[in-house]
Amino acid sequence: MTVMTRVGLAVAALLGSLAGTLPARATTLFTDSFQGMLNQWSNPINGGVIVTAPDGSNALTFNVLQSGNSVLTTQSSFTSSTGLFTLTFDIYANCGHTSQCGAFFRASGAQTSADGWVLSDTTFYSVALFPDAPNWETVSYTFAGSTTTLGIEDTTSLYAQPYPSAAAIYVRNLTLTNDPNGVANGTVTVTSAQSSVPEPLSLAVLGAGFAGLGVLRRGQFTRGRRKGPIQIELRK
Repeated sequence: MTVMTRVGLAVAALLGSLAGTLPARATTLFTDSFQGMLNQWSNPINGGVIVTAPDGSNALTFNVLQSGNSVLTTQSSFTSSTGLFTLTFDIYANCGHTSQCGAFFRASGAQTSADGWVLSDTTFYSVALFPDAPNWETVSYTFAGSTTTLGIEDTTSLYAQPYPSAAAIYVRNLTLTNDPNGVANGTVTVTSAQSSVPEPLSLAVLGAGFAGLGVLRRGQFTRGRRKGPIQIELRK
């Protein structure tokens, strides 16, 4: 057995042992960035539309606000082999408040007492809550269930906003996964989300980085040339 063969077998054994200790990867069941058409959703009164959000990126918003009739619902249902789902999305609240903008997320078949509604920025029975913010934030919520369809609504019902207005919320980058890693049912996490439109400072830093790479390449090329003074021999 050659040295290279022994090294290869050792590396394979190491990778195998690491694979046994790494957490299982979540399986993506559904995703929509809301950058184009709403062809994955039932949109009964065309209340949901793709528009330009305040930061210049595309996102879903609602221009028709009703109670229970403007719900976007996925045309497909999804099954989790683990009995848990994790719903993740970016949201931008534009109603001028830190709560009660009226954003509701539904998961039919979820183990909840609120008619399938699982997550909101608005107090409604036992629905899990997240805060509103006048910038993009990423919200993630884990809930129990076996088979589900998703729904989104911006509502003007009695339980929702005391200051209803169209385009109060923007949503993008929605993903539904199963959860094989033991995240507890009912877990809500909220983090700041980076804008998808580069800011001027980001563009400047990127440009400086490319300039630096150019200087480095020129330096490497120069180092590859002959060093020292050029000697010219004059023949008589």
